[in-house]
Amino acid sequence: GPGGQDIAAVLRVRAAGAPHVIRGPTAAQRVAGELRAGLRAASGGLDADARGLLPGLVVGDTSRLPPELDDAFRTADMLHLLAVSGSNLTILLVVLIGPPGRAHRAERRGLAARLGVPLRGTAVLAALLTLAFVVVCRPDPSVLRAAACGLITILAIATGRRRSLLPALAGAVLALVLADPWLARDFGFLLSVLATAALLVIAPGWSAALRRRGVPGRLAEALAAAAAAQVACAPVVAVLAAHVSLVAVPCNLLAEFLVAPATVLGFAALATAPVAMPVAKALAWLAGWPVEGIAAVARTGAALPGAEIAWPGTWAGAGLLAGLTLLAVFAVVRLRSRHRPWLCAALGLVLVLAVVRPAPLVRPFTGWPPPGWRLVVCDVGQGDALVLALDAGKGGGGGAVVVDAGPDPEAVDRCLRGLGVTEIPLLVLTHFHADHVAGLPGVLRGRAVGEIQTSTLE
Repeated sequence: GPGGQDIAAVLRVRAAGAPHVIRGPTAAQRVAGELRAGLRAASGGLDADARGLLPGLVVGDTSRLPPELDDAFRTADMLHLLAVSGSNLTILLVVLIGPPGRAHRAERRGLAARLGVPLRGTAVLAALLTLAFVVVCRPDPSVLRAAACGLITILAIATGRRRSLLPALAGAVLALVLADPWLARDFGFLLSVLATAALLVIAPGWSAALRRRGVPGRLAEALAAAAAAQVACAPVVAVLAAHVSLVAVPCNLLAEFLVAPATVLGFAALATAPVAMPVAKALAWLAGWPVEGIAAVARTGAALPGAEIAWPGTWAGAGLLAGLTLLAVFAVVRLRSRHRPWLCAALGLVLVLAVVRPAPLVRPFTGWPPPGWRLVVCDVGQGDALVLALDAGKGGGGGAVVVDAGPDPEAVDRCLRGLGVTEIPLLVLTHFHADHVAGLPGVLRGRAVGEIQTSTLE
């Protein structure tokens, strides 16, 4: 609102009768809606995670995403996978035209080259594919940024001019902000631009440094891309979520190898659903395999005791995080230049222990969890959440019976993580008031639950 203030409005409609439709969707929008509905239908027979996640990866439709999986993606800083962006469009364009650097060579790759389509014809097809991508995935800020960069790159390929992606990104951002100044205040647009700039400016140098130290090329590129995007976006994410994820880089690195096949198969299912639903269902079933892998990565990472740490959700907190990140990068460079691999390995081990937080190592510093604990009443605020150890002799780690879930998913999840509870043979919900059941997504996050028993009390 004006002056940067948040404004809320409540409207009460008094008129009787049906709403008056001023203008219906265009033909292109109707076709896009049918394609999205076809993808939902094709993925309807998959498991809950894949059924909700596949449309999210392909077109950003998260309406069927399980709440606990959404929380896991948030904790692992993987929510960007559910916001359609440049990576989705890049995958599709690479399938069509091959690597852009080979576009002017005789041995250019891609589907269009295999079909004998000339270079300029390929550019026209790529432009049409980009426009269709915007219509089907809806013109969200990250989609518009990706489309603008893609069209500039396609134009450079068609005209034979030297391609430079950083000026293309700058030109795309400038054009979009001039067309819609409110994009300058959109966090999604900001994160999309920051991540793309990091991939263009920071990632190549880090990737080259990793390759010089014997890391395989593909792995070096993936690791550098994940780390660069995290470094650039972490301060802004800290403002939005008031936390810093310690598992973001490894989780995104593992997921990256699964995103491409899931995206290609998902778009293939979307395209074939209107004309051949059995084929679309088969493609969606194939896409379900990498999608389930992505969900497993998110759940596993989010379930670790030290997956995230609380951080001030202010711009001062963002500045502090950016400064600490720069110091960490500088320290790594200095250690690398002095050839102290043992010290780097020790720091890496400390980070792993900070994330895993094994009870025998944590207990001497925190006193928690107490050895041989039998019953714990979790601090969840207004409400109840009780944990009963299955094997008090082992400190209850691993399996426990949980009674009620409290009002806050984060609070009960933090309590269960601290106790090392990964399996719940029995979950008891005494009654269905919010201060006893609203935290249920936190109990289910990354944990196997055998049975749930409830009462008839309201």
